[in-house]
Amino acid sequence: MQQGHPRHKQLSKANHEMIKHNGYMFVKKILDGMVKGIVAVGEAYGRAIRNLLNTSDMKPLKDKTKIKDSYIEMHNPKGLIQVATPNFSQ
Repeated sequence: MQQGHPRHKQLSKANHEMIKHNGYMFVKKILDGMVKGIVAVGEAYGRAIRNLLNTSDMKPLKDKTKIKDSYIEMHNPKGLIQVATPNFSQ
């Protein structure tokens, strides 16, 4: 007398293998994401250190005096402004 489906053992084994595969792929994706995150943090840290160390090698700006002159001219007009004060003594 037959009990259950004839392919029950095969289907049960395939189901079990699929569950294991899904778990493996889930863990693999998590670990890949963690590795990518660690690599990204390392690259950002490396760039920050390189930028920090390369600041001493930076050349001064050539147009720095022009910027300063235009700022002074903007806030200190060339012409003299004469303000007539009211005379209250009369």
